[in-house]
Amino acid sequence: MFRRIVGLSLILALLPVLIPARARAVTTAQEVQEGEAIDQQITSSSVIENDPLLNQWVQTVADRLWHQVARKDVPYNVKIIRSTDINAFSTLGGYVYVNDGLLDFVHSDDELAGVLGHETGHIERRHEVTMQAKSEVLNLLFGIASLFSPLIYDFGNLAEAGILAKMSRVDELQADQYGLLLMSRAGYDPTAMVTMMKHLGVLQGEHSDLITKYLQDHPDPQARVGHLVGYPELDPTKVTPQERLVWALHDLRNARYNIAMLELTQFVKTQPNNEQALLGLGQAQLALGQTGKSAQTLGEVAQTGTPQAQAAAQVEIAALRRMEVRSVNLTQPNLAGLRVKLDQARQLQKEAVAEIGARHDEGRDQIKEIKARLEDISYEIPDFSNIQIKPGSRLESIEKNLTSMSRSINSALDDARATIGGVGSVDPKTGKPTGLLADNGEILDEMSAPFQMTPIPSDSVAIFPSYSRMFAEISSADGEMVQAADAARAAAMQLDQSLGTVNDFLMQLQNVRLDYFGDIGQFDYNALVPLMQKADDALARAAVSASQADQLYNMARARQLEARITLLGVGTSRERYATLQNALTVRFASDGIGSGVSYNEMLRDDLTPGQAAAATIVAADTKTTPDEIVKDALASNRSIVDIANDRKMNAEALEIFLGLVYLDYTDNPVKEDSPAG
Repeated sequence: MFRRIVGLSLILALLPVLIPARARAVTTAQEVQEGEAIDQQITSSSVIENDPLLNQWVQTVADRLWHQVARKDVPYNVKIIRSTDINAFSTLGGYVYVNDGLLDFVHSDDELAGVLGHETGHIERRHEVTMQAKSEVLNLLFGIASLFSPLIYDFGNLAEAGILAKMSRVDELQADQYGLLLMSRAGYDPTAMVTMMKHLGVLQGEHSDLITKYLQDHPDPQARVGHLVGYPELDPTKVTPQERLVWALHDLRNARYNIAMLELTQFVKTQPNNEQALLGLGQAQLALGQTGKSAQTLGEVAQTGTPQAQAAAQVEIAALRRMEVRSVNLTQPNLAGLRVKLDQARQLQKEAVAEIGARHDEGRDQIKEIKARLEDISYEIPDFSNIQIKPGSRLESIEKNLTSMSRSINSALDDARATIGGVGSVDPKTGKPTGLLADNGEILDEMSAPFQMTPIPSDSVAIFPSYSRMFAEISSADGEMVQAADAARAAAMQLDQSLGTVNDFLMQLQNVRLDYFGDIGQFDYNALVPLMQKADDALARAAVSASQADQLYNMARARQLEARITLLGVGTSRERYATLQNALTVRFASDGIGSGVSYNEMLRDDLTPGQAAAATIVAADTKTTPDEIVKDALASNRSIVDIANDRKMNAEALEIFLGLVYLDYTDNPVKEDSPAG
């Protein structure tokens, strides 16, 4: 009979097999070949993200970086793994993997470039080959160990493995240095690697489970910042003012309006007469709705700049004057009617909080019970590590089905856990909602704030026509949160029931013996097949159910971001809406969608700016036009998010790209440096 797995001993036993010995020289061809074998194991045991827009985004950033690499003989490629963990890793032969949890976390292309640059640094420095990067080796061990024990990654006894991870800190810092150089050469803002570390540091301070795996594989984020700012690309004593201006204007060109405004504001303190900086600052302020500051900044250029700069400033000033004229002419909407709708939205929010609170607690307990049961079952899994599995054998079929079961278990558990945790609950200490429930409350608070002001600011009045659609989206999000929590609990129940069939299969598997040819006998195999298929099918159904819960959860998140984008005020004038069109064009111009929904079309079709942005993203993802998406929504009287779901778009992709657009206007790393931030 097969020997059972015994925690760390399996890893130590695998070390000589998986890691090239120092004495053995590894050629690039051998490295690539080993990398291909590892890739097959990782992709077979993981759910690979196939959303076209997410893959295009990651590939575009990676390609820019890889044009700068020294190792031209390595066929670099990147894949997205469906996992909520914020993590990325690299293996042999140019293979890079990034979790979609990390894509949901980064704030810009530049931050993503910093992550991919770091992982590319490991490959360029051949850390995996020379066995220097122990944390990357652990990634290989975990991936390959999962082939022999599908549950070992999440539930195995690997506490001692952290000792190996700590030995890789030097190489991690070296990868940071190389990644910083690489992203700078590729035209990305190197300060984004620092902001990425600061974002991680905030999560670390909040003790978020999302970065647990990242912290196991990588050094402390704050410690890395200390090293990063000492490298030539970021050393304040070596970075020239012109370099800082180039970074700021790069951010402005890429519609990173708030980041550009912060950088240019700092720049003009030292060079107050720099025309490029002042013009850029005025444009960023205009995008952010800071019309008074923009007029002042542009006025300086109009008075003292060169003729060319003066002409450019006058164009922007004229746009500001047109905005002011329209603002003065705004009429008051039906405030009483809006207040009634606001009260209705708050009531629905209150009901959602009450419904989801109990669901969350029950779902959390379900997940705990499943994890405990999985840990027990993991000891029933046989160890194939000392057996040479022949292609086409019955034993290979067993191995592949175990891998399939593992993939379904981890997928179902990850999606159910993320959904139940993400929708939120009621904090027992404060009595206040958490998660998406809290986010909905914050949005309604922001929408109600203008009603408390006398007079109501004109910028707020200009957003009021969008309130009815925003209330509808927020209410839909409340409903989807309830549905998502129910679907996640149902998926957890399916998974729990499926584990009974898994256990039956594993118990039967332990009783089989290998024949003379090192394979499972036909009689034993025939007895295993029905149990194996039953377990595999049941787990697959649980994974599908959990993915449906995840889709509902991310649909709610997308609706919230639509509302948040609209509340930025980017639809209050043609000029500010043009900044939103620019942000979408920068990201999606290659998809042939132009500048998305025009200002007149947005008004004509009674869309919010957030919905217009969503229509552009859905069109890019589903290879159609924003006009077609809007027509579909109007004809069916459904929202853009609903149309995305109908067209089988991954709602997380929509949420990620809406989030990036929102961050274009709001990202502020300076706050993370302050105690309050």
